Amino acid sequence: MSENGMNENELNENEMDMDQEPVIFEDEDGNEYAFTPLDFFFYNGDEYALLSEETEEDGEDEEGTEVIVCRVLTETDENGEETETFELVEDEELAEKLVAIANTRMTEDQEEE
Repeated sequence: MSENGMNENELNENEMDMDQEPVIFEDEDGNEYAFTPLDFFFYNGDEYALLSEETEEDGEDEEGTEVIVCRVLTETDENGEETETFELVEDEELAEKLVAIANTRMTEDQEEE
């Protein structure tokens, strides 16, 4: 169970436009949780996103922020518009590997600046 009492396995998939708007997940009780995309990257031919939970408190310490990894599935609707569906990575070993990759990428990006 995560820090906010939400079981990550209970998250529903969510569709989002290609921009960087928050991703909204809903648990089985109808509670909504907003996550901000931190990074998008490819691993073994699949696209993944590292998402950070948005909090209402401006001064909250980053250590208390929940981060999740989702597989990104791109689909084209009947109007020809692309949408992204986020699917929670439930394999803990894979999720840990993906978080390590994302952390390495973000560290390298910060060093280049």
